[in-house]
Amino acid sequence: MKRILRKTAAFFAAAVLTVCTQPFTAFADDEDDLKCPSSATVSSVISLLKKFDAYPDNIERSNKSSANVQLIFHGDEILYTRYYGCTNIEEHTLADENSVFEWGSISKTFVWVSIMQLWEQGKVDLETDIRTYLHDNFFEHLKYDDPITLMDIMNHKGGWCEKFYDSTSEDMAEMLSLEEALKNVEPAQTYRPGEVSSYSNWAAALAGLIVQRVSGMDYVDYVHKNIFEPLGMEHTSAGPDFTDNPWVREQRIKTICYEIELNNKYVESDDGLITEEIIEEYKSKGNCLFNDQIYPCGSITGTLGDLATYAQAFVNDDHPLFKNAETQEKLLSGSSFYGNTDIPSFSYGFDVKEYNYTRTFGHTGATFGCVANMEFDPVSKFGVVGLSNCRDDFPSSLCSYVFGRLKAKKYIGKNYEKFDLTPYSGYYSDTRTHAAGLGKFILYMDAFSIDNINAVKVADKVFLEYHSEDYYDDTIFGIVEHSDGRRGIVNSCSEYLEIKYYIPKLCLLAGFMICGIASLFILLAKRKLNKAGKATPLSFAHIITAGQFAKIVSLAAIISIVVIRIKGDNDGLTKTEGMVIGITQIVCMVLCVLALLASAYSFIAKKKLPYGKIRSLSCFTGNLITVSAMIFFEMYNFWCC
Repeated sequence: MKRILRKTAAFFAAAVLTVCTQPFTAFADDEDDLKCPSSATVSSVISLLKKFDAYPDNIERSNKSSANVQLIFHGDEILYTRYYGCTNIEEHTLADENSVFEWGSISKTFVWVSIMQLWEQGKVDLETDIRTYLHDNFFEHLKYDDPITLMDIMNHKGGWCEKFYDSTSEDMAEMLSLEEALKNVEPAQTYRPGEVSSYSNWAAALAGLIVQRVSGMDYVDYVHKNIFEPLGMEHTSAGPDFTDNPWVREQRIKTICYEIELNNKYVESDDGLITEEIIEEYKSKGNCLFNDQIYPCGSITGTLGDLATYAQAFVNDDHPLFKNAETQEKLLSGSSFYGNTDIPSFSYGFDVKEYNYTRTFGHTGATFGCVANMEFDPVSKFGVVGLSNCRDDFPSSLCSYVFGRLKAKKYIGKNYEKFDLTPYSGYYSDTRTHAAGLGKFILYMDAFSIDNINAVKVADKVFLEYHSEDYYDDTIFGIVEHSDGRRGIVNSCSEYLEIKYYIPKLCLLAGFMICGIASLFILLAKRKLNKAGKATPLSFAHIITAGQFAKIVSLAAIISIVVIRIKGDNDGLTKTEGMVIGITQIVCMVLCVLALLASAYSFIAKKKLPYGKIRSLSCFTGNLITVSAMIFFEMYNFWCC
């Protein structure tokens, strides 16, 4: 449903922008009027936005919708601020300059700025193994002995995928130290460092720990002293419990978070015709406080004004966050690129986004209840920031007005060349998906084929997923080759990695599920036969029956992982849940192995009934498939994921 909502919202946004951006030049009577990178004048953009908000329907909606606050700046000047919607719909509390929201992953940029400050001071080396800055034997789940550098972590190439276990805490009194929290939920290292792009909250928080150890200051204190205070950000908190800024805590508690539900409503017209309408309703999720023990990756919380102040620092020629202008220039110069082009895919931890007339840097963010966006162009010095207390209402609509919209022909020209993906044909999966431990099976459920992608060539091994000449937001991808022979399709800090022999592996997973379902029906049928006195037991019947139960329980265990992750109010399983599921799977695997041996014996033993060997063979096959799947997909591995 949320996907449908996002697609619908995107459609209407595109329609509005297509209509609204056409007459921009009609407003440009004054040639001296400041122009946005989109070529529209600032006065025309502001005039249009004010007219849009002045529509009676929009005024009425603002009193009934979640908050969506956005701001446009140029250099140190605020050009336009839009406070729309409510931080508490039930109490009709309208969003204003004192409203605070969680900034989510924008928090990571504070880690990267801190790292660059320490690099500027000569206290860290971006190319040195990070184990230099940590206690001995800090890591427990490394797969490779290769060095892991801060540069790797800033490019999300440390080798870790997303952590599997929940790191949030409802009780602040139970908060672990940052180091303890990181060790408690350390994910498996599944990729060779420096090769595969895999977005990792855990690795970003690890970089925060390095800031703490190198500077000798608590991470929160460091951010306050070296970022908040120089910029005058008095309405922002960096700690997970807000104790570093009580005012922010007080304001954040007042903010209620929402999700949008679509409901059908039937309306009867005067002539008796009944039509169906889709009604948006905002469902309260409560405060949704995001108390994460590995807080450097996503705990920053503050006002729209402070977010703007932070973003403005990166377009300021006085480089207030760094001693030298060269450091700020390096931060925004690109650290990874698409193929051999000069198009950055990522820049020292900052997202890079291409528009038709400019290139922006920044980051997005999302927590349980809030979403955030920050984009700025250091050349034109324009920027847009936005915050919302509804994850279904991403605050980025002003970006297209300011920066323009990306057209594919900017990169491919009119006489574009098709990009043949046939040599790279196969199945790929997002590297952010778990690739080890209890959640490994999820990777094989998310895979997709690239065979149907319509691609056009940008450069060698760089292509656009192309729709039409006038289609906006076409996505750039780069193809990379890894040392293990696998290929990856890179976009920004994410990568879709090739899965070798995907179909056989998927069949194994499907076979595991079928065996679990079949076991349920077999036991039900056996129960009926026993009642009718028609059942003919095999040798070691009790062990074989236990194996049937084990297959059902094992299937239920992996289903529970999916349900917990979808329905849960946290960012993963608890360690207790993981341990229970893992130990359950170990017991199930032992029972299935015993049933495998028992069915093999029954097959070899002489039987009077001709179908006895068929039954034994089916039991043997079912248990062999189940045990093989449990081993390959590591369904028992709760300690290293």
